Amino acid sequence: MPMTLAERLIHARKESGFAEAKPAADRAGITASAIYQLENGKTKSLHGETAVQLAKVYPRFRIEWLIAGDGPMHVPDSTSSVQVSTGETPPGYVRLPLLSMEGEMGFGAVNDEPIEVVQFLDVAEWWARQNLPHDIDRVRVITARGDSMAGVINHGDIVFVDQSAPYYDGEGIYVFNWQGRALIKRLAPNLRTGNMQILSANSAAYPPEEIAVGEIDQLHIAGRVLAWLTLKKF
Repeated sequence: MPMTLAERLIHARKESGFAEAKPAADRAGITASAIYQLENGKTKSLHGETAVQLAKVYPRFRIEWLIAGDGPMHVPDSTSSVQVSTGETPPGYVRLPLLSMEGEMGFGAVNDEPIEVVQFLDVAEWWARQNLPHDIDRVRVITARGDSMAGVINHGDIVFVDQSAPYYDGEGIYVFNWQGRALIKRLAPNLRTGNMQILSANSAAYPPEEIAVGEIDQLHIAGRVLAWLTLKKF
């Protein structure tokens, strides 16, 4: 008998290492109640942004299977979803530029060097469709450095950035320059003060910073982070 939506999501969550729903919701950036209602059957369908975000935190599972149980359960080996380009783009892949810029996930790195394309990456079309916008030309790839976002984005991960969004567009992870530092961090408003918060996943080592309302014009956003992957071999 085919699995129900609730059964598929519970299975995907547990196999993805989340014993409880709340940590999965936190990682996906959705409310815990949304997952609870999907898993207890009160919500009968999965679609839109919720489906996309859950597919990101349950990366071994195809979004089509999560939504409707269609096709194979698992995606191909994630290590084959991205590779360094060595010639013509192979069938089933799209090509993206990897920039010389590095986003610092610590106390920040000053990038004074000109930003150049250092190589190209071939990304599996199925992964790009699931994680990136339809207009792939908007996307650039950089390398993450540091440990302040550890557990979310790790040192050495490749990060996919929407360069067409060089502005704040709601809470999320951004690539930005603040006080001469090139950073990959979460930006979120402080609703009490109106200031902008710079938040790290590793908050014990990297406490939150705040940008005062009068200084927000000095925050220069390069783009919003769409997704990230560990590139196994260069």
